[in-house]
Amino acid sequence: MKRKLSNYHFPEGVNSMFINGKHYTRESFLAAQKKARNTESRFRDEKGRFS
Repeated sequence: MKRKLSNYHFPEGVNSMFINGKHYTRESFLAAQKKARNTESRFRDEKGRFS
């Protein structure tokens, strides 16, 4: 079962993590988390496109 990246916390002292079948470094994890937050706050119209 895949979980949202916003539910995870990148612990100190860890170089990389494996989440939902993908390896993340601290920088890539924070970037992906920011991107996920942006898409969660956007709404889709009836055609599935972001408005």
